[in-house]
Amino acid sequence: MKKPIFILSIILAVSLCGCEKFLTELPQDTAAPETYYQTKDQLTAALMSVYSPLGSYSDQSTYARFLPLEGEANTDELTTKSSSGTTAAVYNTSASYPVYGNCWNNFYLGIERANILLEKIATSTAPEADKNQIKGEALFLRGYYYFLLVSYWGNVPLKLTSTKSAADVAIARTPAKEVYDQIIKDMEEAEGLVKTATAWGTSVTGRVSKTAVEGILCRVNLHAAGRLKDNSYLPDALSWSEKVIASHEHSLNPDFKQVFINEIKDINDNKECIWELEFYLDATGIYREFERIGSTIGIPNNNIDYGFMQGAYCGSGTLYNSYADGDLRRDWTMTNYLYVGSDAARGKIYTNPATVWGRPFAKWRREYQNPEVIKNKNFGSINFPMLRYADVLLMFAEVKNELDGPTSSSAIAGITPVDAVNMVRRRGYGIPLNGRQLKKITISGGTGYSLNSTVVISGGGASRDAKAVVSSLSGSRITGLTILDGGANYTGNPTITISGGTGATITPTISNLTDADLLPADYASKDAFRSLIMQERSRELAGEAVRKLDLYRWGTFTKVMTDMIPIVTANFRNLTQAITNATTLKGLSFPIPIREMTLNPLITPKDQNPGWE
Repeated sequence: MKKPIFILSIILAVSLCGCEKFLTELPQDTAAPETYYQTKDQLTAALMSVYSPLGSYSDQSTYARFLPLEGEANTDELTTKSSSGTTAAVYNTSASYPVYGNCWNNFYLGIERANILLEKIATSTAPEADKNQIKGEALFLRGYYYFLLVSYWGNVPLKLTSTKSAADVAIARTPAKEVYDQIIKDMEEAEGLVKTATAWGTSVTGRVSKTAVEGILCRVNLHAAGRLKDNSYLPDALSWSEKVIASHEHSLNPDFKQVFINEIKDINDNKECIWELEFYLDATGIYREFERIGSTIGIPNNNIDYGFMQGAYCGSGTLYNSYADGDLRRDWTMTNYLYVGSDAARGKIYTNPATVWGRPFAKWRREYQNPEVIKNKNFGSINFPMLRYADVLLMFAEVKNELDGPTSSSAIAGITPVDAVNMVRRRGYGIPLNGRQLKKITISGGTGYSLNSTVVISGGGASRDAKAVVSSLSGSRITGLTILDGGANYTGNPTITISGGTGATITPTISNLTDADLLPADYASKDAFRSLIMQERSRELAGEAVRKLDLYRWGTFTKVMTDMIPIVTANFRNLTQAITNATTLKGLSFPIPIREMTLNPLITPKDQNPGWE
């Protein structure tokens, strides 16, 4: 199924949601809802309009740009290039900053559409199985919108019926616990109604499946436990993660980078990507939904024939340093090259491995994009991962550790927390795909070399030879080599020769099949394993809009940002102000939009989130 989830019915687009803010304005109904919601096609069209605000293509205030980028930076993972400007990423805006209001409005837009659909579906003449599936998705989506609201804003108005009169739109902020409990209630009902991933087929990632609901329920319960400081939510978090694993419907793609190449190329595979947000253009080349992620991040490039990318966001040096040699996730998440003159057509300049700050964040690289999309300068069709199987494995490991310790085996999932993390790490190191690889080259001495010197790697029993280039020099002495491809299935060290010079001592190091596996010290205690999980989630899920919310639920955001201040001051000084701003109360939530406080009599300035008064 190719990108149906954002196609809005003309009737629904006009009639259901003419208001900018659902808590303060009434819908502009022009198509009689009492007669519209009858057939399967009509219900499906209505459901598509419930999904649509997740993409928010008109203002890019949700997952089309804001949440994964501006709303997620600056942390210890994803950074801007500087502290300049007035943006959410610099933590120096006010409650009147438009994107906060647009994001809030879009979430309540989705909730209103879900409420209308849920009220009308009972009287539909569509087959019962179709009605149940659509009802399940609508319930899940209503819960998911509330999950995002409570995650970023804390206490938020809880509205479970559609707007029918002016009296319906003045609602006070509901305590977060009530909101979490309603989210869980909606999603648990949805889990019993929606199709399995197998029933949808492996090429469907944009529609919610049973395991997608289960995985998100694990996430919601983990967040409720952390944000509410209530561990009674943890057993359910564990149970939901175990159900996803025990379903055997999902598995890790053996190649980490291929997960994101698939998303760039519009290849759907729900084995790993349990749920994706899909963006698309239609057969005529007109965008009906688009994202700005690919053109905003990536390797700076002005040549639209090769995919325009601003390169506006970087992976932090802290993130870079958290990866060990041989971890292939590092150089895919943060690029190890730049284009010559910011133009992909003129070749690449490879980065000295010693350079750890300022590397462009490049998980989704437009050079892989399909021809009909790549030449559109600012807009693209990259799918965004809402839930990956790797995330489920890491959540299972985290919650099982909290309840039973790192080496306790799950009778349902059949693995231990250590097993789950090792599965993710082994894939990250390329072991299932490539076996033993070249992971490091050290070089000392020598003279007469240049950046054009050719590196030849051969032998060692490899089924595919490794590749490397000279990336930095001191005079004519090589000071940096960048490995482009670690090769595959080495049985011993290869022979490495470098043209153009003499006298260098070159020492290759190949990986072992156990390099990715955790060491006993990593799981010697619950505390040690918890710290490992906190880092591993960042290494695996960087840029997927989970890090900031993870830090919130762990209660570590302010400390992590405080610890970052001397690091960025010493290594990337132009970020110091943004990271310092993040340590204030403004770093812990989004503000209630000023428009909401102006128009909703039950939310006033005294109800504003701390730091935003």
